[in-house]
This record gives sequence, C-alpha cells and structure tokens, in this order.
Amino acid sequence: MTNTVGFLLGKLGQQANGRFADRLAPLGLRPRHCAVLEFLSGGPRAQLELAKAVGVTASVVVDMLDELEELGAVRRVRDTTDRRRQLIELTPAGRELRRQTLSLARQNDEDLLSAIDPAEAAALRQTLGRIAAAIGLTAWP
Repeated sequence: MTNTVGFLLGKLGQQANGRFADRLAPLGLRPRHCAVLEFLSGGPRAQLELAKAVGVTASVVVDMLDELEELGAVRRVRDTTDRRRQLIELTPAGRELRRQTLSLARQNDEDLLSAIDPAEAAALRQTLGRIAAAIGLTAWP
C-alpha cells in the first residue's frame, strides 16, 4: 500500500503543506488562506461562491474571512446589483500578500523538486495537471 500513487501523493502533500505553512507563518497566514487570496484575485466574489470554490462550509469561510480581514487582506462590500448580498474583495494589502504567497509557493516547489532535474519537474507538473483535470479539479480564478 505504501507504494501506491494515492499514498505517496498524500504523504508528499502533507510534507508540502507543512513546509508551506512554515513559510507562511511569519505573514500571519496558513495554507488555507492562500486559496481564498487566489480565488479573490479574479475579482469580488460572494461568500457562498467562495466557500464552494475552496471546498469548505459557509461557517468555515466566515472564519477564514474574519482572519484575513484582521490582516487587512480582504473587505466585505455590498453587491451593487443586489443590496442583500455581500461580496468579498481583496484590498491592496491582500494583493500584496497574494504576491508574497506566490513567491513562497514557488520557493516551496523548488525545495520539494530539488531531487529531480528541471525536465522531470516540468513533466511532473504536466502529469499532475492532467490528473487533476481528469477528476474535475479546476484552476481559478
């Protein structure tokens, strides 16, 4: 079992996530915040849309947004087309945090892939992308 793709991907994912969390900690962020920053980089979104995209419940997304709001990374604004609805948008500080997280993610990738050559790393990215697409994982924004 320990040599199955699922097992190896799971263990590698745990390692990658843990190392990324260590890199993010000085910014006051956790890996789960990065998905929110990335999703909102495409423009303001409704809270429920965000919860669905990130794969968490509405109550969890509220907690995540509260944490990001404390950091000054996001703000809640009224939807101009439907005043009952709130949209979430990145602030300038949030856009800067996103830029920093992208840089840290790239550094994390470089460290994780240092045992293989660049051609193998490119092939791995391409293969993982095809597998992700085949099971319905999509990139956003």
